[in-house]
Amino acid sequence: MIKVREVEFDDLKPVFQLGHHLFRASAFPILYRNWDEYEILDRFMSDSQFCLLAEDENGELAGFIIGSVIKKPKSSWTYGYINWMGVNEKFQGMGIGKKLYNSLIRRFKRNGANMLMADTSPKNMDALKFFRKRGFNKEENHVYLFKNLKG
Repeated sequence: MIKVREVEFDDLKPVFQLGHHLFRASAFPILYRNWDEYEILDRFMSDSQFCLLAEDENGELAGFIIGSVIKKPKSSWTYGYINWMGVNEKFQGMGIGKKLYNSLIRRFKRNGANMLMADTSPKNMDALKFFRKRGFNKEENHVYLFKNLKG
């Protein structure tokens, strides 16, 4: 049985470690945002109600989703934004991502969000498939330029 709940302070280290494993530089060499302890801590400190994890009956971390709500001044739109989402490889294919996503969406709606945003690498086919299956269809292409300064 998988349970979804809010991340607590003592969960930050295992969530960070799972994300560090999933978002490793060898798999995503040019992420425009870095997976680091400061971003996770910042989201937890400012938007803890949108930081969720899934665990099995033994308390093993199955996955997490970290979001935030963005209210633009002078705009009628309030955005729910999925910052990070990851599922432990051991639990993939068991509907964990769907449970986390649905739990976060309910929280976004209760907090006035009327638009949902997520981003991923165009090469992350698993994420694209996941989000498209949930009705995301207004894809925008962004250009991020990188230059290696070593050497």
